[in-house]
Amino acid sequence: MKKRNSKNNPHSPYIKEREKLDGGFSKGFGFHFPPNEEYWVDAHCHLKDAETHAELYQALNEWFGKLDPYRLGRVIAIVKNDGPFKAYGDLKNQDERFEWIIWIHHDNPDPELLEKAYENGCVGVKLHNSPLMKGEGEPEVWRSDEWEIMFDLIEKKELPILWHVTQRMSASPYHGGGPKAYWSEGYEKGIDFNNEDLLNISLEIIERHPGIDLIGAHQLHVGLERLSDLFDKYENLYTDTSCGFYLRPFDHLYPEDKEILRNFFLDYEDRLLFGTDAPLAPGAAEDDYFVQGFLCHPRFISQLTLPHETLQKVAHKNAEKLFGLKERSISRRGSVRP
Repeated sequence: MKKRNSKNNPHSPYIKEREKLDGGFSKGFGFHFPPNEEYWVDAHCHLKDAETHAELYQALNEWFGKLDPYRLGRVIAIVKNDGPFKAYGDLKNQDERFEWIIWIHHDNPDPELLEKAYENGCVGVKLHNSPLMKGEGEPEVWRSDEWEIMFDLIEKKELPILWHVTQRMSASPYHGGGPKAYWSEGYEKGIDFNNEDLLNISLEIIERHPGIDLIGAHQLHVGLERLSDLFDKYENLYTDTSCGFYLRPFDHLYPEDKEILRNFFLDYEDRLLFGTDAPLAPGAAEDDYFVQGFLCHPRFISQLTLPHETLQKVAHKNAEKLFGLKERSISRRGSVRP
């Protein structure tokens, strides 16, 4: 049987193991199996409507009950800045499926709030520019003395920032997005800045604070060529796979698109984190819209047929490195994928 090019058509490393284990008894079994993720760490997930221990466990167990067969291994949930920090910390200590980061609003640069979150196990910070796009503030707020104190503290504690910096103007019906999200409200109020202004401020901050790792949500809503240039210039810039790296059921990547995307993932395998923007909430797992919204992201990545090590970096290792997490102690190799 003719062997295929392993670079363009990588296979699971366990196929090679079967050539030696058990005297080679199973050599050739499953020869076509591609590399598969050990597990996924969802680095962009929103905790909603769950504050008590019972609600938190309900949301977590329901979500994993639905997605464990697809090898979801851990969520890094974005929580409200007025939530029950101790409850989040207790859950983190009791259940390795759960980690959390705190959403700090542009008008609330509060070091004591961050200290409290950090003491209860917070592993990162979420920032969002949507209020500015809606005309509820000015981009200059991020250059204020108050936020400079916050960025100093974030850098000192080695906390990464997941930052929703920009927002596309066009509609994106492919995954349910409407036109001019957030921006339409701001234009009615007469705002005079744009995506480029917001992006430049965030890049200015990570230049000034090289110890801060910035995860630009949703690929910063820029194309691969621009994103490549940004990665090459800023060593502490990353992005998650949510929204842009997405594939609906029954769809397949065109070969020429797959080649472009695959090469991008290979070139920047250390800068990409799996993320879905999914809700973690009681009852969310019963809504097929949310479940499919999650599955559209691993579906996209699986079609790239990435080499084993690249796939593990994107699936979980990059997130674990940035957020200072240990790999899951329970092996995911035996999980069943329907």
